[in-house]
Order: sequence, then structure tokens, then C-alpha cells
Amino acid sequence: MNNAEINALLAAVRYGNLTTAAEKLYISQPAISKSIQKLEDNLNTTLFKRSSRGVTLTADGEILFQHTRDAFETLE
Repeated sequence: MNNAEINALLAAVRYGNLTTAAEKLYISQPAISKSIQKLEDNLNTTLFKRSSRGVTLTADGEILFQHTRDAFETLE
């Protein structure tokens, strides 16, 4: 797990949409999708439910998000 993957996760959760998250991170939509896919592959789980309306966290995604968010808040 690297910073790009974590930032992709956090932005996707915050905005609920990969295109918007990518725009806010100044990267392409395929780049954010690839970062999330790499994260899912490394963790061997699905983190988001994807639909035409956007993305929502799965149960595993929620757990990772909580730990990641807590860690970033502690660092700040």
C-alpha cells in the first residue's frame, strides 16, 4: 500500500465518484481506478461497490477506510 493508493481510497470515499475524486487529485480517472484496483489486488478483497451512480464502500472497504482515516488524522 502506497500513498497514491491511500489518497485514491480517501478521495473516492470523500467524493463518492471516481471521476470527481480523480479531478480533485489532478490525475486521470483511469489512474485512480488503477490505484484502487492495485490496492484491492494487494489486499485480496473488494473495497468498493461500483455503480453508475458512483462508489460505496464494502464492509472490508469500511474497515480499511476507518483505519486509514484514523492514521492520517493522527499524523496531522
